[in-house]
Amino acid sequence: MSGLSDFLVSANGSERSARALARAAQERGHTLNHDTAARYLRGDHGVPDEATLVAFADVLDVPLRDLRAAANLPTETTAPYLPPPEASRLTRRQRRAVDEIIRAMLEPTRAGADVRKLGTRPARSRAARHGEPEPPTEG
Repeated sequence: MSGLSDFLVSANGSERSARALARAAQERGHTLNHDTAARYLRGDHGVPDEATLVAFADVLDVPLRDLRAAANLPTETTAPYLPPPEASRLTRRQRRAVDEIIRAMLEPTRAGADVRKLGTRPARSRAARHGEPEPPTEG
């Protein structure tokens, strides 16, 4: 079992089944289904998404920060991100790109691995392409 699963089982006190938890979550407007709830209760899950944590926090009446801590996620609770008003000028494609950047920033393992790979490449001299700065000159 995972730390999150242990916490969920403890908070539930084995009182409600996964199906009952999912039903309660859906009655409160969450999208948690019984299959997902069952996987989390038995420790057969990956990194939880925010919607799942919020649903469990609501149904089990536990602080969201405690669920995040049990899942080894940052515990700071902030308001949902709202882009600046100028974001209304973005195209659908640009909005998807911004959403993907946010998701990538929340995956430190994958993003960190990509950065390390880039950092190990030997420097090459090349001509600048349109829109790029000139490569440094050796002097």
